[in-house]
Amino acid sequence: MGVLYDYFRAPSVAAVRAHMDENEADSPLLGDFDGLALKTIDPGVILGQLIAFAMGREWGTDLVDDRLVWPEDGEQDPEHEGPWVTVLDDRVRDVLAGIATERVPELAERWATVEEFGGFGDAGYLREVITDFTALATRAREQGESLYCWMTL
Repeated sequence: MGVLYDYFRAPSVAAVRAHMDENEADSPLLGDFDGLALKTIDPGVILGQLIAFAMGREWGTDLVDDRLVWPEDGEQDPEHEGPWVTVLDDRVRDVLAGIATERVPELAERWATVEEFGGFGDAGYLREVITDFTALATRAREQGESLYCWMTL
């Protein structure tokens, strides 16, 4: 099936780590965190392409900077098989929060054509995803929070 992704906002890395440690690494969406269960949208490539379209630039591997925050020192543990949590840089949050409502249909149409959707990108669904992502990012920015991505195999 592949990797599954949930995106959420949280006040701090410490709050995320506490949730993960206290809840058997379950998705933070099952707890007190506000977020989106997007399942197939990875941060670096698929979300990165939306960010590129929103910024009016070419996609690149450096566009979405995310850093592993759970498990602590997980980079050094080759035996860990998930889940993992990364924090997205606040620039990504701010780009998402800044997407104007009138741009959503055009961005969804373009995003639906990316190769990673395998020809099955649904612009109608992706309009909802962009709208929900924009709202989540706006709430995070207003609260001084960051966006995180929980992923599992």
